Parts: sequence; C-alpha cells; structure tokens
Amino acid sequence: MNTHIFRNNEEIGKLEAESDSFLDSCFYETNIFKGIMNFDPSEKNPDFTRRIIVGRTGSGKSALLRKILDEGSIKVYDKIEAENTIFEHVKNNIFISSLNESGIDLRVFYKSLWLHALLIKVIPALHRSSYQSFFNKIQELIGGKKKPYNPELANEYIEQFKDVFFNDKALVEISNKMQHELSAKIGMKGIDFGGKLGSEETQKIQSETSSYVSRELIRKQKELIKILNEEFSETGQFRIIISIDDLDRSWLSSSDIRYDFINALLEAFRELLDIKSVKILISIRTDILMGIYNKTLRQDEKDQSLIYAVAWNKTEIREIIDMRINHLIKNKYQGSRNITMKDIFDFDIDGVPSDDYILDRTMLRPRDAISFVNYCLKECDGRININKDIVLMAEEKYFSSRKRALVSEWVSIYKNISNYVDSLSLLQSPEFSKDSIEDAKKNEVLTYILDRVSSTEDDPIHSKIIMNFDELLKVWFIVGVIGIKRTPSLIVYSSYDKPDLDITDMNRTFVVHPLFNR
Repeated sequence: MNTHIFRNNEEIGKLEAESDSFLDSCFYETNIFKGIMNFDPSEKNPDFTRRIIVGRTGSGKSALLRKILDEGSIKVYDKIEAENTIFEHVKNNIFISSLNESGIDLRVFYKSLWLHALLIKVIPALHRSSYQSFFNKIQELIGGKKKPYNPELANEYIEQFKDVFFNDKALVEISNKMQHELSAKIGMKGIDFGGKLGSEETQKIQSETSSYVSRELIRKQKELIKILNEEFSETGQFRIIISIDDLDRSWLSSSDIRYDFINALLEAFRELLDIKSVKILISIRTDILMGIYNKTLRQDEKDQSLIYAVAWNKTEIREIIDMRINHLIKNKYQGSRNITMKDIFDFDIDGVPSDDYILDRTMLRPRDAISFVNYCLKECDGRININKDIVLMAEEKYFSSRKRALVSEWVSIYKNISNYVDSLSLLQSPEFSKDSIEDAKKNEVLTYILDRVSSTEDDPIHSKIIMNFDELLKVWFIVGVIGIKRTPSLIVYSSYDKPDLDITDMNRTFVVHPLFNR
C-alpha cells in the first residue's frame, strides 16, 4: 500500500534538460547514447556515421546532448548557436535579402557559410595551439611532393579572410566579398534590384552567384577539410563533439528560408564526416526534417545512414519515471528500498491501473510522462496519498499543457492546427474507420473548421483540408492525435519511420489517442 504523502512543491524533474537537476542521477542510457559515444570508424561499428538526432518535441534530444557533454571520454565539446551566428547574419544582410527576394537560389551559399561556421569550431579543437601557428602550418604544406589535397587553394581561402577568420565578422566579410565580386561581374553597383527582375537577369545573377560560391568558397573550403583530415586528425586519440541544438526555435519557424537554411547545414556537415575524431551532432525535430523532404530539397534515402531517430516504448518510459520517483523518495526519506511508479500509483482508474492510465496518456516521450506526474504531485497537499481524484484533476491541467505544446510544435506547418485538433471531439466514437463516419458528420467537422477560419488565402494546405476529409484524417495522424489499430494491443502512431498515412492506410481502423478522447 502507498504510504507516501507529497507536498505540492515536489516534482520528479524539470521539463527542460538545461535545468533538470534529476538528469544526472536518472539518465536512461539508450543505444543512441552508446552509439554516439562509440568513435570506432571500422566496419564493427555500422552506426559510426549517424550524427543527425531526430525526434519529436520532448523526446529527449537536448538531454542526450547534455549528458554527452559530461562524458569524460570526450576531450573537446563545443556548440554552434545557429541563431546568433549564421541566421542573424543571413536575416539582417541587405544584399542576401535582395538576392532572396529576387528569387535567387542561395542554398549553395548557405552551405558555404555553414562550412565556415563548422571549420572555425573544428580547427581549434584539432589544432590545440594559436591561430597563427595553424596559418603557418598550412603555408608550410605548400610545395614539395604531391599531396592528396591542394594546400595552395586552402591557403588562398585563409588569406582572403585571415584577419577575421576565427571571429563573428568572418561571415560578414564572406558576404561582402561575394557582393563586391558579383557587382563587378554583373555591372550593377551594389546590385540594387529594386523592382522585379526579368528572367534573363535572374538567370545571369543565379549563374554568377553559383559560379562564385563554387569557385571561391566551397572548392577551397573542401581542400582545407582534406588537410584537416590528413594532417590534423588522429583517429582514436582525440574525441571531439560539436553540437547544433537550436534549429527548432521560434526565430527560425517564421522565416521563409527555414528549410533552405537547415538543408544547407545537412549538406555542409557531410563534408566533414571523414574526420574520424570529430562528430558534428545535429539535433532536429521530426516535423522540420519532414518539411525539408516534403519540399523535395533532398531525398530521405541519402540521410538514412546519418540519422538516429529517437523513439521510446512504454517500458522505457516507465523505467525513466521509476528512476525519478525513486530518486525523489530516497532524497526525501533516506530509505533503502527502491520505490517505483506502481508503488505510488497503486489504484485503478476506470478499471485501468493508474500507472498505465498515466502512461497511456503520454505520447511516449519522457517530457510528457514527467509533466503528467509533476501535475499529480502539484495536486498534493501534504496530507493525503495520491488518489484517483488527484490524477484526474492533474489530467485536466496536463491536457491543456500538452495541447498547447502540440499546437506550438505544428503551427508553422498547419496554421490552423488548434482547430483541426478541436474538431476531433465532434467524432462520436474513439474508434472509427473512414467509411464508418457518415457524410453528414464529415461535413459537420469540416464546417466547424471553416467557420473558425476567416481566410484561406496563402494557405494551400488548409484549402485542401476543408475540401477533403481524408486530408484532415492525415493531419490528425501526422500530429499524433489518432493512431492505426493493427491489433487490440498494437496501435501505430506517427513516427519518423512512419510519418504519415498513404493510400493503403485510408481503409484501416483508427483510434483516438487516449489523451484526446474526451
């Protein structure tokens, strides 16, 4: 019997990894963590190239990176703040904005900016000495016997930006030099486009832009990377990790160049895969990566060998909560007996064990489960044990929080996602097939959405949804509020490997997620 009484200021950890004091003691060591920490580049380690950590909001991507930072076997750990380095520059540069607005494809230029941002992190990590000694080393490689790289080209790149190479002004200087070169080539002072360019002008500017970036930036950057791999990288001797973890923040969500910008990073970091002692880790939300694929900026097949898809099952989530509850109880009571979630939630709710009731209402992500249990603890007053009423009250608050998080996660793709989720409540049964819903009910659902959205201009996705119930069904599945019922015990929800519905799924039986079955 549960004899533990909690106060409303107790919790089993914070939702953000950066402030979670429970993380060090209660970290769940997954195969992904073990794989990232394995620097063996041989065939014995087929996961060596996996560097892109993909997962939904709250799946534990940031916690994973934080724990890697603490690992003693990692000799150098650094991070790139994309917002403060590259993106701010791209967003505020008038020249780049003018090219963008004129329809010039700048993906290859973004790649060159990313390559420089990566190089100025990788070089100091590999060459643990002064910047000048590195410059001298490159110059010393010029001449002599033939090498598998071109030191002259690498040195040309360094000399171009030598004064600012390792500081924040480098990206500005790279852009300024390109602007100067293009202005001279095209014969337009400052390239002030003003009005809309004609197709011939656009084609000319596009050609000169791509040619310059390829010739003066990327070609030379690649030679510098070859030198780092041949002359500075000691496999197995030095483990270096550089992470990028702010690609899902609001500063990027509202930008028109969002997908081009991230796609360029995915292209750039591949150039450094051959440097075996360095792992560049990119943490990215599933929906953002899917957006890149949907815009056909790249093929998902080419990334399969690079991706770690973060996913959890119910047993793993339970173990995470068990560890955290046990940590809380032992710190409070100094007891020796291990306490689990089932020990605290030892009663039924509507015929279901309360621990299962809670876990079933998460989307099988650590943050969801931690949040629900924390809401339960907040309902405690220090006088009574956790009971059914406490869990049900906590569920109401947890639902509101989870719904806000879901809307925030998907609103950049589905502007009216809140209405799409709300319309699910109009269905009469938590289990349904497309054909089991009468046409009148489908029209009622679509009308509900239509009545709440004043305009469909500039939103082709929404226009498709309000005209076709199948499209709404697909959105419900993608965001995770319904799943496919394969057997009484197996419900398939959207994941990285199964992100959406295809035509063969449309006649299946669907189940509303327990949290949204209200």
